[in-house]
Amino acid sequence: MIASPREQVRVGDYLVAAEPQRSLVLQVYDERYLDVEGIEEERAREEVLSASAQGVTSDPTEMTTISTLIRDMRILMCKARGTISKGRLTPRANWMPSRTSSSVTRLMVEDLEGAVEPLGVRGIRIGSVDSESVFSIPAESLDGRITVITGRKESGKSHLAKILLRGLLDNDAYSVVFDLNDEYGTIGQRKDGTEALPSRKVMVLRPGRDLKFSLASVGLRPITNLLSHSLEMPGTSLREFVKIWEQLDNRDELTLASLETGIQQWRCNEFVRDALFARFHTLASSGLFTDSPHQQFDLQDFFSLNRFGGALVVSLSGVSPLNRRMVVELMLSKIVELLERRKIPPVFLFAEEAHLYLRDTYWEDLITRMRHFGVFTVFVTNQPDAIGQKIYRQVDNIFLYNFSNDSDLGLVSQASMADADTVKAIVRTLPPRMCLLLGHAVRNLPIVVSIDPFDSPASGMTRRFFGDPVELVVPTET
Repeated sequence: MIASPREQVRVGDYLVAAEPQRSLVLQVYDERYLDVEGIEEERAREEVLSASAQGVTSDPTEMTTISTLIRDMRILMCKARGTISKGRLTPRANWMPSRTSSSVTRLMVEDLEGAVEPLGVRGIRIGSVDSESVFSIPAESLDGRITVITGRKESGKSHLAKILLRGLLDNDAYSVVFDLNDEYGTIGQRKDGTEALPSRKVMVLRPGRDLKFSLASVGLRPITNLLSHSLEMPGTSLREFVKIWEQLDNRDELTLASLETGIQQWRCNEFVRDALFARFHTLASSGLFTDSPHQQFDLQDFFSLNRFGGALVVSLSGVSPLNRRMVVELMLSKIVELLERRKIPPVFLFAEEAHLYLRDTYWEDLITRMRHFGVFTVFVTNQPDAIGQKIYRQVDNIFLYNFSNDSDLGLVSQASMADADTVKAIVRTLPPRMCLLLGHAVRNLPIVVSIDPFDSPASGMTRRFFGDPVELVVPTET
């Protein structure tokens, strides 16, 4: 398409080439100046004349004005997204509009949405499109889906994740958040100190403090998953551990002390016993397990006490990498176990900074199998290559912020219904707080959205040296 300087069209906008019976929907993915033959010679000629004949401004035929307009005209590179016929949009785009009889106009996202069937009625407002129109996605578009939020550092990924989380809570959904930077603890508050959500809807737990489990409440399968995936216990030792566990369970003596005694008295190979003791001491020293009934956290109780949705925020800030893996394994295993027994409703899982523990847990199994039980994951990461291809093949929604690395963009574009040209050209031009939406939530119509400010007290901020002065405490001599 050729656009004059007066046309306010930018990369990511939609156009419609209309004919009497149908219209072709186009999206601008790139632009450049119109390359007219001889325009460089004309510009050089004007520069010479201007320098040699200063003060001559008469232009009775207004040739300069016409020349300037031609120079500023642009070529808009577009992709066909579908056909609107009788007010409905279909993906059919195997025809070309007439160059002479069709009319090309701007197509607003609001009008584009009106041409498709709505995905749901529970809207989550995330920002604006076309500079002023409010834009929302249906909460139903996240339900039963896998979502990825990715982009460069400090582009606004966590900002958007918190908007989605609060939107889900407003619609009485349940969420579990792995929070590595203490960013989600204030999700239920506004900047002025008032409550955006009832305080009981958001519970923040810190491993080793208010997040502790008993061996009996966790159960055998989550413990074996923990030993296998996080502590890499060999199969031979794991089989002996299961036998010890079952013997203690039959006697109703599942405690840390009895487990230690059981390992010590168990008749087995010396190397197997050493492996069992090493893993036991790791479990005992992690602070994640207790025999006191008053210190135990019951995951099922959280859902029972919050009948209208809630968010369980697991703060992993300051937790060692090993304990972090252990916490993630325990939580995931227990959630899936309760879902299989239909003891809790489906859960939205927010994996913040997922690249830090993604390779160390069985996420591929979680995505391919466990989402059918009701775990719907939202990955938040600045390293898209940390997510395996098996996961990308099943991703339904992508919120893509600015990226300039070709390999990262190519990886993400393979997982979306949009072509690589569109993804690479649009994403490179995105400023902070703007993202490209791809996938199910937008009916596979790529849409550029300016994300709203998030009304919540600042948290998880990067500590800087050249910031507010900090008074150091100097010890006094005695």
